[in-house]
Amino acid sequence: MKTLRVAISILAAAGATVLFGSLRAPVLSAIDWFLLAAAYQAASSSFVPATIGGAIGGLVEDLLLHPLKGAHAFSKALLGYAFALVAVRVVFGGTVVIAATLAVAELADGVIVSVLGRLLLGTPFAITPADIGGSVATGCAGGILYWAWRFPWRDEWRRRQRRRLR
Repeated sequence: MKTLRVAISILAAAGATVLFGSLRAPVLSAIDWFLLAAAYQAASSSFVPATIGGAIGGLVEDLLLHPLKGAHAFSKALLGYAFALVAVRVVFGGTVVIAATLAVAELADGVIVSVLGRLLLGTPFAITPADIGGSVATGCAGGILYWAWRFPWRDEWRRRQRRRLR
C-alpha cells in the first residue's frame, strides 16, 4: 500500500509540475509539488517510504527541470527523512505549523540544491526573491491541502442536508 502511495504522489507531483509549468500559472508553477509529495509520504511517520519516495520524486524533478542530476533527489530524500522525524509533532500543531514547516523546508531545499550546484558545477550560490516566493507558495499550498485533507467533509455535508430538510 505504501508503494502505491509513493507512486501516486510522485505521479501527481510530476503531473502538476508539468501542467502548471506549461500553463505558466505564476503561483501554481512556483509550488514545489515534489516536496509536498515527500511530506505526504512522511505523514505516515515511516522513514523508508518518506526517504525513498523523496529520493525518487527528487530524481523525477531533476530529470524534468534541473541540469544537475541527483541534487533534488538528495535534497528531497534528506527532507523526507526530516519530515518523518517531525511528522507527529507537526501534525498536532495544526495547519499553520504545517504551512510554516513546508515553507522552511522549501527554503532548505533551495539552499541544499544551490550548495550542491556550487560545489559540483561552480554555479553561483544565490537565494532570490523568487525562491522566497516559492517557499511561501509551497507552504500555503501545503497548509491548504492539509486543511482540506483533515476537514470533516462528510459531517459538513450531512449537516447541510439536515438544514435543507427543515
